Amino acid sequence: MPSPRSEFISGVKALLPILLGVVPFGMISGIAVVQTNIPPVSGFIMSLLVFSGAALIVALQLITTGAPALVIFFSALVINLRFMIYSASLAPFLERLSLGKKSLLAYLLSDQAYAASITHMNESGFPQVAWLHFLGSGITMWLAWQISVGIGIFIGARLPASWSLEFTIPLTFLALAVPAIKDRFTAAAAVIAGVTAVLAKGAPFNSGLVIAALVGILAGMLFERRAA
Repeated sequence: MPSPRSEFISGVKALLPILLGVVPFGMISGIAVVQTNIPPVSGFIMSLLVFSGAALIVALQLITTGAPALVIFFSALVINLRFMIYSASLAPFLERLSLGKKSLLAYLLSDQAYAASITHMNESGFPQVAWLHFLGSGITMWLAWQISVGIGIFIGARLPASWSLEFTIPLTFLALAVPAIKDRFTAAAAVIAGVTAVLAKGAPFNSGLVIAALVGILAGMLFERRAA
């Protein structure tokens, strides 16, 4: 049976190559925090509490448009619904763990950590230690993200006010969206969501982004169901 230490280190190593894309995204997200006029300390605390790059960027975008807190909360919730699917697939490997350990792993759950560890956990014949692989990848991702966001906040806070960097938020949206378009269904969903976002720009409570996300999700599901 592999040792707990070797499993943890294996998780760390599995996540390291993914950081090539994570660190720049985190830095841009940190700069975007500053562009919303959120105090740097508050912005970093927000990053700690909302350990989700996509949800953070969506929240920042809505804050800049003056959206109500309820709309911001609901939008972040919709964006993070995918973690329910991740959690369901991880549950069989974590059922023996204590509530404290499960809670820690739930907080550390991210797209990157899940991708780095799920195959290993499926193939491992030692579930009693395999979860440490996910712990290693999750902690590595968490540290890299928070450090890169912190660097971005530090840089952004020192840039001249005359530098208009509002483009950083749309840029991060593109960085999230493009890799997710893998087939004609996701491409159609992205186009429909984009068109809806433009048409719903004047929606009440600045809820256009939420409406666009829901319409895009429904469109993708409908196209995929018809093709099945």
